[in-house]
Amino acid sequence: MPLFVSYSSQDRSTVDGLASALRKAQQQVWFDQELGGGDSWWAKILEQIRACDVFLVALSSNWLQSKPSQSELRYAQALNRPILPVRIGDIDSMRVNPLAALQIIDYRNPTVDAGIQLVTAVHSLTAKPQPLPDPLPDEPPVPFGYITRLGNTLAEKELSPQQQLQLLIELRSGLDEDGDDPSARSDIAQLLRMLRLRHDVTYRTRNDIDNVLADIDVRDGKSPAAEAKAQAVPAAVSATPAASPAPAQPSTAAAGGSNKRLILIGGAALAVIAVIAVVVLATQGGKSSPAPKAAPNSAANSAANSAANSAPNSNPNPGSSPLLGAADIGPIVGETTAMVVVDGTNQLRTLRTTLSNPGCVGPYEPITEAAYNGAAGYVSVTGQAVQSPGEDPVHRVYEAVATFASPENAAAFVQASAEKWQPCADETITATTAKGKTLTWNFSDLAGAPPKIELEKAEPDGRTCHHVLRAASKSVIDVLACGPNAGTGQAGKVAELIAAKLGG
Repeated sequence: MPLFVSYSSQDRSTVDGLASALRKAQQQVWFDQELGGGDSWWAKILEQIRACDVFLVALSSNWLQSKPSQSELRYAQALNRPILPVRIGDIDSMRVNPLAALQIIDYRNPTVDAGIQLVTAVHSLTAKPQPLPDPLPDEPPVPFGYITRLGNTLAEKELSPQQQLQLLIELRSGLDEDGDDPSARSDIAQLLRMLRLRHDVTYRTRNDIDNVLADIDVRDGKSPAAEAKAQAVPAAVSATPAASPAPAQPSTAAAGGSNKRLILIGGAALAVIAVIAVVVLATQGGKSSPAPKAAPNSAANSAANSAANSAPNSNPNPGSSPLLGAADIGPIVGETTAMVVVDGTNQLRTLRTTLSNPGCVGPYEPITEAAYNGAAGYVSVTGQAVQSPGEDPVHRVYEAVATFASPENAAAFVQASAEKWQPCADETITATTAKGKTLTWNFSDLAGAPPKIELEKAEPDGRTCHHVLRAASKSVIDVLACGPNAGTGQAGKVAELIAAKLGG
């Protein structure tokens, strides 16, 4: 049976090295690098804990602060699984370490001696198998399980102002309770942006969301957000918001998030900005003056009145995003019905599908962590999907723009990507989803040359996806178009229109 590795997603690169070393020592290793969220994800983790011979902890301060990791540990202890703490990072205080009484393998410097000590400890624990208790202990609940419920609510076609307010309150509550986890804050921000992009979101709710996102950016230490909030000037938003609403891009955003950190925002005593301010941080360039926060009770009442009385409104700074809207993409892909915007993000994406060739993650999907993490000069990213309505969209275009420190960095990234994409050309790979569904994709020849490269993938049933990577000024445009006629260059057309907006 495999070793189960309990880890924090913030330590992923270090854990990859640890797992590789264990596999070279002929150890079978399992950790949840490609699982999605929800009940099935958590059930799979608990199943693997029950089946493991050793519960290995990738110990760091990040792991100690992770609620899901602590829940995994308590379940392993209840199951009498042998526990092996392996220190891979700094620990703020040994006093709060629940594993302090156990022998801890120090693997911060993975020398040969450290490797021998690690493997010896594994063999020692596996030589003394521990039976599972009978009956089995109760399974721990899904960490941050409320995200599924709130995500389902976000997927509703229409949300009343009162429902929007309730979502915001619950999201804020999740932030107050679980926001110390950086990955959790990331998921909070993602779901807030989903709510913000909805076609029916009220003007006041949109601005309240901006204020919460500003607070999250400050907590994350993002200096642009902190500067925008601290030095903002009054914005021209004094007119009645419902008087002339601008057209908004619709969204049918569903729940999503990183491996273990699935949380949202809310709070019974919602602290919102009393004076309306537009703080559109990473995705928009406008500034507004910070306003004093009202007392919790009055703030909650103000938010309730705003949600009840405000009409839907759109982006107060339309046109600031380099991405195309649904109305622009529809004619390109030949969609006859109104397309919708979903899955908006300002972060790199974690691929929750296991590829038979992990080296092909770059051409397989846009703006993945695996493709962009560590890239020289990488600064930020913005992306969204535009698709046909319905659960099984005929057309889907994922468009993204990654910003780099210089045009040279952007061009170098496309050049390096071309070298990584080339081995995938003319290859057939299988992709296994988190739910166990297996797909087969045939890659075409790599077309083009830096600063623009293209690769097509096709399923045997005829569905095709056309992937384009293009450098434009200090940006890399990353577009994947899927549909019946995607191979005709639809992604390329989207990329060129975005390049024109970027001036590149």
